Amino acid sequence: MYIDSLFGFVGLIALVGLIVVVARQNGRIGLLEREIGALRSLVLSQSAPRPVADVLATQTAAVPGAETRAATANAAPADASPEAASDVVEEIAPAGPWTAAPEPAPEDGPTPGSADTAGPPPTAAPPSAKKPDIETALGTRWAVWVGGIALALGGLFLVRYSIEAGFFGPAARIVLAALLGLVLVVGGEFIRRTGYRLPVEGAAGAYIPAILTASGIFVLFGTVYSAHALYGFIGPALAFLLLGALGLGSIVLALIHGQALAGIGLLGALATPLLVASQAPSHWALFVYLAVVLAAATAVARIRSWRPLVSAAFAGTGLWCLVYMADVSPTNLWIVLFINAVMLASLALLWLGSLIPMLDRQDPAPSNIFPAAVPAFFIGLAAFALLVDAKFGALGGPQYGALLIAAMLALAAWRPAALPLLFGAGIATLLAWLRVGFGGDFAFEMMGENLSVTGFPAVAGPGPLGLIGALLGLLFLGVGLWKARALVADQPVAATCFSAFAGIVPVFILFALWVAFGNPDRDLLRAILALVLAVALAAGGEAIARGELPPLSGGHAVSFALGASGAAFLLMLHMAFGSALTTILVGASAVLPALATRLRRYPVLGGLSVAAVIVTLLRIAADPTIVGAAFLSTTPVFNALLPGYGVPALAFGFAAWQLSRTTAGRPRLVMEATAALFALLTLAM
Repeated sequence: MYIDSLFGFVGLIALVGLIVVVARQNGRIGLLEREIGALRSLVLSQSAPRPVADVLATQTAAVPGAETRAATANAAPADASPEAASDVVEEIAPAGPWTAAPEPAPEDGPTPGSADTAGPPPTAAPPSAKKPDIETALGTRWAVWVGGIALALGGLFLVRYSIEAGFFGPAARIVLAALLGLVLVVGGEFIRRTGYRLPVEGAAGAYIPAILTASGIFVLFGTVYSAHALYGFIGPALAFLLLGALGLGSIVLALIHGQALAGIGLLGALATPLLVASQAPSHWALFVYLAVVLAAATAVARIRSWRPLVSAAFAGTGLWCLVYMADVSPTNLWIVLFINAVMLASLALLWLGSLIPMLDRQDPAPSNIFPAAVPAFFIGLAAFALLVDAKFGALGGPQYGALLIAAMLALAAWRPAALPLLFGAGIATLLAWLRVGFGGDFAFEMMGENLSVTGFPAVAGPGPLGLIGALLGLLFLGVGLWKARALVADQPVAATCFSAFAGIVPVFILFALWVAFGNPDRDLLRAILALVLAVALAAGGEAIARGELPPLSGGHAVSFALGASGAAFLLMLHMAFGSALTTILVGASAVLPALATRLRRYPVLGGLSVAAVIVTLLRIAADPTIVGAAFLSTTPVFNALLPGYGVPALAFGFAAWQLSRTTAGRPRLVMEATAALFALLTLAM
């Protein structure tokens, strides 16, 4: 009953569409006959006629597209003979049984349309685009698509119905379904090669060969799966081979039949490992097969510039990799490294590169960045899991994760359109060291109260994470500053991205390693590293500024580099000095960016002074006594409160004065307000 209802509904839709099409075509045929009659009268006339457009204007005004044809006829040369006019008519009027041969032209008398009888022809009006209507779509494209879907479902229901009715044996059912699929595929290819088109306006938009081919592929997929899973006629190896071949064949045929067929083939190819079960699966065979599918889909997508297809191929391959990492134990990390390397190579050499001569072209436009964002997400997620998951720690997971991040960063630096890989690598690294830095429990004193915070499960020890973090930090620093300097003039947005990760990632890694494995009170070794990092970022920011257009304008790329340099300097103060001296020095550090405005008028410099104010306020809010209530001297005036509040007050006042003479703006107002506040607090204390 379900099958009968389905096909009854499909037949009703097809009947309605046919009635609509026939009614519209009858009306159009009548209008075309009147138009051709007017053109024949014009050719057979012996007197000088009016321009063709004037004759047709009164008789064919209601004919769709008549204005365009009339203007084309009127634009004929002024000295055209009747034979030339008849040629124009033959071009306008379609050939058919009603077409009559033109009469011979008279020997004497002026030629119609000659220079002494006809004026300059008017300019032909441009053809107007015909808008599709709902009737045409319902009667042509939609009906054809519904018919294709009905064919595909009918092939699958054929097997099911034959099983329920018991008409044929299992082998006959499979053979009949396979024959139906092959007939549909061959029929689609036959129609494509012969150039046959339905005599219905708009049916070409549905492209019947693609619909028939897709329906045939769908039926063949179901047939092979039934032969394996339902009847056991073929083993898992042959079923895997046949289904994979169907998927790859569909992707290749999509070059002829369109993106929809490629989507069907890709879905079938990615689902094949789920449909075919094996008692002893080979994971290497699975991922080599997925690599072939990905490469084929990427190449076809590149030829046709199909962004959805290549994005889906990357997403499917990435999902298979994550499923393997989560479900299979022990995990072969070489397989993980292999399939992620294939994803990067497919992106770099096939989608963005020119590995195949027929694919040679320039890098895609910025609107094509989304396909690179998909592998960036999945590869970054895999790298993050390798870095922090204890399951992979004993297998060398952090080293493999670091290799993936380094490969992503290198590809982002090589291919401008692969910029999302920079974000994938940077965010994965930040999340991994966030997990490392905030592992364990934290206890500290704030405003006289003891607070404890429970973080992530603690990491047993630094192990390779310290060395890997240092190497990744140096890699982001060097590549980021180099690319920012190279791109700042032509691609300021990309330069800003590289500059941002060049500063944020190394500073955060250093901070996380200090919190996780360093001395929270005083860590001189890491303080020296923080100072070196601050100097390197400041020098990099200056180099980027010299490459700007105009030079030394202090754009966003420069701001990120100098901002990270300021953060590294403040981190150095916290690592190198005790609580009281740190508060005083942080307040005093607001003078340095203000003094730097004498040499450079970068907008970020005033913001760095404000950042020093904010950090000082936070420290005083956490400990208003500067040295702790238990250690505060009771000596009037000359105790820790005087330098703790007085030195920042003087520094903020000097910074406000200096900024008023150089960059001014809102940072100067902030410095003036905080200088007045700290001066009052110093007197009050």
